[in-house]
Amino acid sequence: MSVQSNKENESVEAVIQKVEEESAAGRQHKQDALISRRKLLAVLGMGGAAAITAGLWKGAGSATAYANEMTVTQSVYDQSKKVKPKELAALLDEHLCLAVKLEELRAETEPDSTIMYYVTNEGQEGFFRYDPNDSTTPDNTGTVAVSTNGCRFKRIYEDTLIASWFGTKADGVTNDTQALQAALNAATGRKLFIPKQRAGYYLTGQLFIPGQIAIELEPGTIIQAVDTLSRVGPAYERLIRIKTVKDVYINGNGATFRMNKAAYTSGEQAHIFDISGSENVVIENVNANDSGGDGFYVGYFESTVLSCKNIVLRNCKANNNRRQGLSVISVDGLLVESCRFTNTKGTAPQSGVDIEPNSQLDLLKHIRFVQCVAEGNTGRGFLVTLLKPTALSESIDIMFDRCKTKANSYGFSMNYGGDGAKAVPGEIKLIDCIAENEQYSGFSDLSFSADSAKRSYIRCRAINCNTVNQPDDPYSNGSSFILTTVPQQVRTSIGNAVYVDCESVDLRSAPLMKRGFTLRKNKTELIRNVQYFNCSVLGGGQSLYSIDPSTEDLYAENRPVKVRAFTASGSLSFDYTGFQITNTGASGDIVLTLPAAKASVAFQFYVDSPFRLSLAASSGGSIITPAGVKSSIGTAAAGSSVSLMGRADGSWAITGMVGDWS
Repeated sequence: MSVQSNKENESVEAVIQKVEEESAAGRQHKQDALISRRKLLAVLGMGGAAAITAGLWKGAGSATAYANEMTVTQSVYDQSKKVKPKELAALLDEHLCLAVKLEELRAETEPDSTIMYYVTNEGQEGFFRYDPNDSTTPDNTGTVAVSTNGCRFKRIYEDTLIASWFGTKADGVTNDTQALQAALNAATGRKLFIPKQRAGYYLTGQLFIPGQIAIELEPGTIIQAVDTLSRVGPAYERLIRIKTVKDVYINGNGATFRMNKAAYTSGEQAHIFDISGSENVVIENVNANDSGGDGFYVGYFESTVLSCKNIVLRNCKANNNRRQGLSVISVDGLLVESCRFTNTKGTAPQSGVDIEPNSQLDLLKHIRFVQCVAEGNTGRGFLVTLLKPTALSESIDIMFDRCKTKANSYGFSMNYGGDGAKAVPGEIKLIDCIAENEQYSGFSDLSFSADSAKRSYIRCRAINCNTVNQPDDPYSNGSSFILTTVPQQVRTSIGNAVYVDCESVDLRSAPLMKRGFTLRKNKTELIRNVQYFNCSVLGGGQSLYSIDPSTEDLYAENRPVKVRAFTASGSLSFDYTGFQITNTGASGDIVLTLPAAKASVAFQFYVDSPFRLSLAASSGGSIITPAGVKSSIGTAAAGSSVSLMGRADGSWAITGMVGDWS
């Protein structure tokens, strides 16, 4: 539909001036009949004059760019200040302005361009003026009314439109789809205010949001989808479609967009907000609940543009959705700030957030989650699934900053980066994140190849996880932090992860955590390139590390150095890499058998008690010393120490030594 341009839409002052000029010759008592400009402007303000004059955007150059702060004042839609017909009659001279119903305006066959018409229908009040030069603009109820003989009457307003002008009922019974869509179409390039429902809620089918629009909802507004949105592909329907448009700003002021979830017990595509192939979109202070699919979806469904760009979700909530709180398919620039994703249940993956591209061409660039929460979801809290990208895909860049999870199956899961030609370039960072009371691990890497994107865990904490108490579960292993595989996704190698200042915490009176940090092999895969810096455990009987002996390129460092004392002979495992291993408390000589050497794995030994501490290579192994290759070394001199580093050829090499270990 065609919509008046801002230029064509005359200002209130200009209309009054023109009426005065055109009426001057024929009016003998103009001074007595004309209402003052001040009073008329006040009436217009009561009926819905614009309260926003700022532009839409400051300019969103990245996902962190902020839209202008735009607030529609209460005077835009204040029921207590609406002008009533009797008051209008007392204020206005009939030769200047006529009070009419909208249906009477459409029946007017001899309009007068020198007269303003005041429509008195409840919720649609406002001034209209006949435009004799327009014979084509269609009737949209709200800003243009067309009479039976084709006369066009146009509402006098500035930049803000009100949804009720277009005939919304907002009673929970009437289908408002047509009226709401007409309001959205007419508000292209302007602002639309949606007042709170009169009773019940707005009931609507699928709505398309145009570009260049600012939408503000009155606090307490509820918009609910009809129970009949299509769940049959490819023509899936969603409640709100933001498809292949630019510059959209929605401020819900706490408004709720929802579905009757009981009507959507099959399928997974009935989303609340579908943002596809669009750019510069900001949605804030909105609830997206009870959908048959996702609360929010960011991708390119039915769009010719195969990625979104510069999307912001701020202070939004997604609760009790069927598939996900938020799905991210393809985007360059996404900021999700201070949002909550809770109680997802219905169909897999059932996560708070799922970042999961559909092809190798999809983009996961400049994605930032800041101070977000995922709680009570049947699946993961925050899930990244990288089955489709390959080595040819653009480098991914994802960060979770100060995010929290609680009471999900897993807290944070980074899954399925491929090997070799299917390896995904880039990095995923988790900084100051907390996972609490998860059923299994707080932080998990599942079948994520060492060839694929690096995962960096920095100052992350897992608190009181493993609530189902399954210490031998192959994908959790009673661990707060685990890197392993699942049978459905076999990998040649897994790894390429770093953990810095991370902590596994169990403060329960009956502790359930068994291990802090686990590297577990479930099939024939290698584990390589994993680093631990100053990681720790607190509470319970949990071990710091549980490391599979096949691990290569493993490095662990703690400051201060952690100590493990052996008082009797035994075999070492990689669980003690990064420790200072001593014979403190020994009452005699002891022999410690080294595991098979792996490249870059290091051990440190210190003689504390005055008994011989011997180190023996495993069967077929050797220790390279300054005096030659040996099968064992040792000393009884207290204060002696030695450092061993694994080599790729399966030998241990002395990298530092105090005293004579020959």
